[in-house]
Amino acid sequence: MVVIQLLPASKTQQKVTAKIYSQKFLIGTAELIIGDKSMGAVYGNFEPNELYFEKIQKHVWKFWKSNKPDYEKWYSLRFNVKLENGIFLSPQGGYTFDDIEDLKNETIRIDIAGIDCQIIEDNFLSESTKPFVEEPWSEIDIKQKIAFEDELVKELGNNKKTLFNIFKRTTKEHIQTGTEFSAFCHDQRNDDVLFEIQNSDRDYKFVLVHLTWIGKKEQQGYPKMEYFKDYNEFVTSRMIPDKIDWEI
Repeated sequence: MVVIQLLPASKTQQKVTAKIYSQKFLIGTAELIIGDKSMGAVYGNFEPNELYFEKIQKHVWKFWKSNKPDYEKWYSLRFNVKLENGIFLSPQGGYTFDDIEDLKNETIRIDIAGIDCQIIEDNFLSESTKPFVEEPWSEIDIKQKIAFEDELVKELGNNKKTLFNIFKRTTKEHIQTGTEFSAFCHDQRNDDVLFEIQNSDRDYKFVLVHLTWIGKKEQQGYPKMEYFKDYNEFVTSRMIPDKIDWEI
């Protein structure tokens, strides 16, 4: 059951158009609205394309039929959701599709849980149409997102192929075991990429990584990382100064 929170009069909830991907491929679109803000949950009717029916639907049906879902296989589908302003969501609770084989003619709903509260505020409760990045920083496409994340995995020394174990590393120099990274935006001048952090018990939600693109485990102390407690801190301390330098 989805709980709809009552919002202050000054906050108007709006539908947000989103593209849904599996791996590098577009599988449909959705008009998302807030379900439960406190849980970072949004949902909406999912409009699948032919690729969803050909490649993904059978896995969704199997997931719902099983008493013990194969989460490793589910994560390997590598779902991503990109909002119309260019932001990729990074939900800690993941994605589900309300698509059951016995009800195949019913409207499919997508549920997304565990989105950062600031992302909810800025994209679902704000009437601003201002881009979320300023040059020289730019939004990324799905191919770049996957390439950045895969390269980070290699440079941190984890080459496991399944997403069930991806983005993990035990070291004092880097994020601790259990952390996951979602590429957020990048500096078009160099190889600096901002990642949103999941499953971290530390006081930061974003990390800026200078990728070296060596395609394998880096030496101790690399790749270089800089941490930010939230996206606003990144904007203030890095993006705005970069914009000033860019325009000089």
